[in-house]
Amino acid sequence: MEGRQPGYEPRLPAFFLEAIKLLVCVFMRANQIIFGFIVFVLSGASVYGADADRPKVEDGGLPEKPLGYIAIVDGEHLPISDYIAVLRRGLRDRFYHGKAPQEELKAYRKEVAEQMVERYLLVREAKRRKIKYDETKIELELKEFDAKFVENKDWEKARDAVLKGLQAKLQGDSRAERLEKEVRRVADPSEEDLRTFYTDFPELFTMPERNRIQFILLRVDPSSSSTVWQQASDEAAEIVRRLEDGADFAELARIHSSDQSAADGGDVGFIHSGMLGSNAQQVLDLMEPGELSAPVILLEGVGVFRLLERAKPTLSAFEDVHDRALRLYRRETGEKLWVDLVKDLHEQAAITFNDAPWR
Repeated sequence: MEGRQPGYEPRLPAFFLEAIKLLVCVFMRANQIIFGFIVFVLSGASVYGADADRPKVEDGGLPEKPLGYIAIVDGEHLPISDYIAVLRRGLRDRFYHGKAPQEELKAYRKEVAEQMVERYLLVREAKRRKIKYDETKIELELKEFDAKFVENKDWEKARDAVLKGLQAKLQGDSRAERLEKEVRRVADPSEEDLRTFYTDFPELFTMPERNRIQFILLRVDPSSSSTVWQQASDEAAEIVRRLEDGADFAELARIHSSDQSAADGGDVGFIHSGMLGSNAQQVLDLMEPGELSAPVILLEGVGVFRLLERAKPTLSAFEDVHDRALRLYRRETGEKLWVDLVKDLHEQAAITFNDAPWR
């Protein structure tokens, strides 16, 4: 635009900022960012004079004159403007703690571009399969968004362009979401196939090693002075001495322990490896059944352990884990189908990136 000063960026109204926040944050998914407002920069350019051909992203460190696309997928250009809109918001969220190292910035810029291409492929595949979007849900979200800015003086002149872009974005998201649900939906296997799954993945049905222990806890507030901690350690050492001299562990646990197991004589029962803190676990790993530990410093105080029994890992019988095997089969098979689809979509497409942002 004529008269624009170098580096000028127009001040955007609240509803544009809200659109970015809604579309980049609300539609976050487990392993991907659902990408921002497709026509945000384009409609902003027409209404507020933003120069889509010359975006300047100071906080992202992008070149001042990038190409007009971030990627070409089977001849379809994915606009650099869409990429920048998402990238800028993502940069603030990812690197909120301050300036990020240059290599991390480059990696993130590439990650955003790759996710943008992936989303395009998924939406296109959903359309190919004639998957419809959730019209009722989208209509409700548009109404809610519209209502937020009904009293904004600038809203009326930008309303149609913004809502049109938002609608297109929501429709794509809805199609992609329904595609994933469709792909992950797995028919129940035959009993033979389920048993094969159980046999092929024994680690999913193996009970890990367990230790049955007795425990005495002398509770100490973590903020206590070193003197208090030393007193608790000395008391625990005296308890160990008495136990070694033949005192009954259960009796001393009922008298001294602050743990909830005190009423049961300190008998915690069987616990899996890793359920205790690292200090306690390291001590137990070195003990043999029947042995007594020295005092152990824990987060909540000082502890004394006796290892009563160690149960080795055991494979559960198929009949006992049948229902769990069925759930895991559906989950694992669905995940593989989804990963394979995404991989196939990438391999079958001709994709060219504009790698200037991370080169």
